[in-house]
Amino acid sequence: MKHPFQLLLANKQGSLLFAAVQNHILVYNTSTGKIVGHWFDDQQSTHKNHQLERRTGKQISSKVQIYNHVKCLALTESESHLVASTDSDKSVLIFTLDYDSENILTLSKRQPMAKRPYAITTHDGEAIVADKFGDAYTVPIDSNPPVLEKDLVPILGHVSMLTDVIVGVHNDKPFLITSDRDEHIRVSSYPKSYVIKSFLHGHEEFISQLCLVDDLLVSGGGDDYLFVWNWYTGEMLTKFDLKDIVRPFLTDAHLPPEKYRSEDSPREISIAKIEFVQFGDAKYFVVLVEHTSCLIVLKYEEKELKLHNIIKLDSLCVAFTVGNDSVYVSLVSESILQRLTFPDGSPKNLIIDTNSIPIDVNTKSEFAELYPVATLRKRSEY
Repeated sequence: MKHPFQLLLANKQGSLLFAAVQNHILVYNTSTGKIVGHWFDDQQSTHKNHQLERRTGKQISSKVQIYNHVKCLALTESESHLVASTDSDKSVLIFTLDYDSENILTLSKRQPMAKRPYAITTHDGEAIVADKFGDAYTVPIDSNPPVLEKDLVPILGHVSMLTDVIVGVHNDKPFLITSDRDEHIRVSSYPKSYVIKSFLHGHEEFISQLCLVDDLLVSGGGDDYLFVWNWYTGEMLTKFDLKDIVRPFLTDAHLPPEKYRSEDSPREISIAKIEFVQFGDAKYFVVLVEHTSCLIVLKYEEKELKLHNIIKLDSLCVAFTVGNDSVYVSLVSESILQRLTFPDGSPKNLIIDTNSIPIDVNTKSEFAELYPVATLRKRSEY
């Protein structure tokens, strides 16, 4: 069987689909189905599989397997570059996109980071990288040689692991918005990110996704609700109860790990992705709850999130992206990739030949880490 895509990303016009499968990045022309870009990471893991506890400096042994997989994908505003990250050597990758070339992907820079990147965004010629140690760094989007790890200086730090990073602009002034595993959302000036503008309080569990449009911010993670904010004023505008909607799609896979489970343990949700879509004059937010077989389409109107549609899928969804009037979904099934109309979710003809996926697996144990978000939830031993 073919390995599912763990990441999907469409360009603004929906003409290109960027897809990551294990340590490969593929770029498809969505009109012809042809592969127009392909990159393979042959870098072997060289970092030690351990880390130091931040407060004591003591070594922590890790039993977590480190995979040689692509973890993040982001396009620059001009779509002249693609930014990615890998687990193999904890690097940020800068690709130049040459649309006239037979292979549009050219690796321009490989910048090793001190800690493993977890989220990436881009702004004004820089990649902003949030890592698992709670720090954020900038990496210039250019073809200059990488700097030494020891010369990298963080632009901000949280006490706990960073989970997402985005840039908001208000009155032409940029701000950096970061979230962490400890239910914090921080709004900082940019590039002087040591200047904190505000914190957005309300989450009780980890935050895994931030989705921004103008002054509107939608956040979600391990809570049963999505939160809607005016991030600039700091006002919480509304909450949306997501769990009641996805409840029919939850299974025993959403129960706590057996070690922490009791007879009355509730099923838990974890937000894998939130994507904003402007469709005509309407504003939509598409939400994927990890380890479910549906996409939730929410419409924002009258300062409220309202359920517009539940797109039911044939099998578990790993990743999705919206390009123009199409939704592309990566599935854990023989079909691997499906194309649906947006926002109603009816099937569309998929031109892309999934036989071109370069990774074959015999069992699901050979998959990349497809459901990592739930592991962000902190557990009490008592």
